[in-house]
Amino acid sequence: MTLLGVKMVEYPPYVDAYGQLKELFGKIKEASVPPKFTQDFMSTMLGLKSSNYRRMIPFLKKLGFIDQANVPTKIYSDYRDEDKSKIVMAQQVRNAYSQLYNANTYAHKLKKDEIISKLSSVLGTSKDDKTIPKVAATFLELCKLADYEGEIQAKPESNQTETPAVGMPTTSVSPTKIGISYTINLNLPATTDIEVFNAIFKSLKENLLK
Repeated sequence: MTLLGVKMVEYPPYVDAYGQLKELFGKIKEASVPPKFTQDFMSTMLGLKSSNYRRMIPFLKKLGFIDQANVPTKIYSDYRDEDKSKIVMAQQVRNAYSQLYNANTYAHKLKKDEIISKLSSVLGTSKDDKTIPKVAATFLELCKLADYEGEIQAKPESNQTETPAVGMPTTSVSPTKIGISYTINLNLPATTDIEVFNAIFKSLKENLLK
């Protein structure tokens, strides 16, 4: 962004009080989800009364935890699940710091000075920029709350098992021959008459198993 000939840097999310992020997100998991995430909610319900927390609201918006109307999002709710929280955080950090991850896929494994160097390069800032170290420190604090290995391994759960349709052939290949097999699914009638079953299997033998 350029304003009156001066390039305005669009920094990734950061807060001056980055050392208090652990406490903030810990309180979010403890308290119930509010209708709106406000300064009053932080002060009265989360017990975070310091003025340092005022910038946390726009910060949470940039991370996707609350929307523009200060209403907690699904991400906010998912983060409160202890089994999901670190994976959710990893995903949101990747999104919020996409420029950094475009420069290095494993940005969360870099040291602070390496992160500062990468950020300065991708954002086009001077080496003495005062904000970049705060961005780097904020990023590192969030990384402590994230699980990047879990994020990579997480896969959608499925209880469905595919079963070949009746008469649909499957093939197997070996170095010497090709074999064809069939899977046949039967829906047997609810009966105790053995003659019914005998008739079914006799028909199978005569018509399909020759």
